[in-house]
Amino acid sequence: MSALALAPAERLRLLRALGVQPLLLRRGTRTAPQQMQPTAAVLPAPPAGVATPADKPALIVLLPAGAAADARQQALLRAALLCLPAALQRAPCVEFGTLAGALPAASAYLVLGSEARAALGRLLPLDAQASALIEHADAPADMLAQPARKRALWRALKALRGRHARSA
Repeated sequence: MSALALAPAERLRLLRALGVQPLLLRRGTRTAPQQMQPTAAVLPAPPAGVATPADKPALIVLLPAGAAADARQQALLRAALLCLPAALQRAPCVEFGTLAGALPAASAYLVLGSEARAALGRLLPLDAQASALIEHADAPADMLAQPARKRALWRALKALRGRHARSA
């Protein structure tokens, strides 16, 4: 049996009835992508004394140097963070080269790149390392060069989603 030609409206209705979200190509003017702003200077200082869980951000994304300036790497990170719950999507992205002092305590860290992994080990106190979920993945530039390296990022994001679901 040959495929029937459906009207576009009927096709969309049938796809939605099947639970498929059809994607449409945008037409018209193309706008410049939104630029990520490194937030190292905006991060709050850890409170005096012992921080309560309510004071901690849920997630901090630690980037290698230069990742926040590259548009392709920004797009990759934005797309990756969209698969996380809304509370984690607004996580601050910090380049390790811009950190002057200690890294604020958080419930979870997503560390991208080996340089950022080494910086996290130097900057984060041992008790904070023991209590936080720390997930590692390759640097965004490496993921763009070799797409198979994205698998580690997706595994890390899956672990972050699971941890957030258990704690919520």
